[in-house]
Amino acid sequence: AHPWCQVLADKYHATVHLAAYSEGEVTYVDKVDNTSSVIVYSQIGKRAPMHCTGVGKAIASFLPPEYLEKYIFSRPLKRMTANTITDKELLLAEFEKVRRNGYAMDNEEIEPGLQCIAAPIFNYSQKPQMALSISFPYGRLCGLNVQEVAQDVIYHARLISQRLGCPAGET
Repeated sequence: AHPWCQVLADKYHATVHLAAYSEGEVTYVDKVDNTSSVIVYSQIGKRAPMHCTGVGKAIASFLPPEYLEKYIFSRPLKRMTANTITDKELLLAEFEKVRRNGYAMDNEEIEPGLQCIAAPIFNYSQKPQMALSISFPYGRLCGLNVQEVAQDVIYHARLISQRLGCPAGET
């Protein structure tokens, strides 16, 4: 996946993350910083809640309700910033939006000043396994076509999904 992360980082002069999940949290497994955009919050191996990260929401949106109940909704949704979604019904509506659009957004939900666009990565059984995201300091995303960036992230996530054995066109 690293080469595709590098392509996105270079194209948008941004930070790209690859994250996996476990027990309601994401773990950053790869990070590519572009020299003109360095996101300090994340580092390889760092864990974060699924409900307030782009990668977490991208994955959670495609997980079964039993997983969500056991690992996300069984405890209070921790407020990380003023923008963090802490209401179950609002978060479920956000997951529905992610499924419809094919990507998730983090609008300063994990850290003030950080925005990202993320897409799920599916494995051979068409289950979400990881997510790919591109992160920008607040304000940088405003100068870009969000739909174009999102489609690029989705495209690269699909390439990675195919490498994991997910049939083409199934994500």
